[in-house]
Amino acid sequence: MTSATANMRLLVITAFIVFAGALPCAAGKPQKWDDVPKAVQETILKNGGAAGGPVDKEPEVKDGLAVYEAGVKDKDGNVRDLVITADGKLVEIKTDDAADLADERAARAKKVLAGVKFSHPTEITNPYLPLSALKQDILEGMEDGKKTRVERTAKPELHKTFKIGDLSIEAFVVEDRAYEDGKLAEVAIDYFAQDDNGTVYYLGEEVDEYKDGKIISHDGSWMLGKDTPVPGIIMPAKLKVGDKFRSEDVSADIGEIDEVISLSETVKVPAGTYKDCLKIKESLADGTTEYKYYAKGIGAIREMPHDGDELLISHEAKVAK
Repeated sequence: MTSATANMRLLVITAFIVFAGALPCAAGKPQKWDDVPKAVQETILKNGGAAGGPVDKEPEVKDGLAVYEAGVKDKDGNVRDLVITADGKLVEIKTDDAADLADERAARAKKVLAGVKFSHPTEITNPYLPLSALKQDILEGMEDGKKTRVERTAKPELHKTFKIGDLSIEAFVVEDRAYEDGKLAEVAIDYFAQDDNGTVYYLGEEVDEYKDGKIISHDGSWMLGKDTPVPGIIMPAKLKVGDKFRSEDVSADIGEIDEVISLSETVKVPAGTYKDCLKIKESLADGTTEYKYYAKGIGAIREMPHDGDELLISHEAKVAK
């Protein structure tokens, strides 16, 4: 063996030892379920995980708290890794790589839109979401300790066209102006279309977030065809308890899975008392859960965001011509 060969072998062995020694520092340490903080367990269970599932304690800390990572599967069988701090806060959802996610959404788009026709997309007459008859709804309540007011107004003067398959369709436009403690907090322009069977699709939203009267971000904005190939289903034509559908399917940060909880709720709000209402549970991408109630011929009459409750104060319908 030459001196050069011996030196090369020593270098390789040394490098291997250093690399191997570094591995335990980079990987998480598997945890027994009973050793996982209760707050972390609760977040895992709320986001599709099961008791006793795999949980790793990561080597890093965040805001002074230990970090845990848990693998769960969504309803489509896709694996997601939940990154959770010891206090139960969901700080990140890791999914497959971008290429895989793009392929999955493309496949879902084909499934969602298979055989769908849009002869009159702006004629939105779904009983639980009759937007064509809407002039303005006002909801008021509380969220995160702040007094809230949402002014939901149909905007027939605004126009936007979307490409769905080989079709170019016009969207129905609704504006939500949200106030917190009397100050404008957000303006969202939402785009919808109804297919010939009566299902209402969510095609995107443009969001302006405000602070002290100035726009500070556009978080939550997305558009069909630009950010995702999949339109959201905001209200199916036919509903039964247990049905699930995606009202947003955009990214790890913008996504929502809705579930029909009841079709027989009686709901009393300042605008009136409504029977046989639809109750929907919404599971958001950030791990929180919201509930919404819809009355036939009216639309949303109660919205319960995380740590909040907003009730329909008034409903103004469009005057029939």
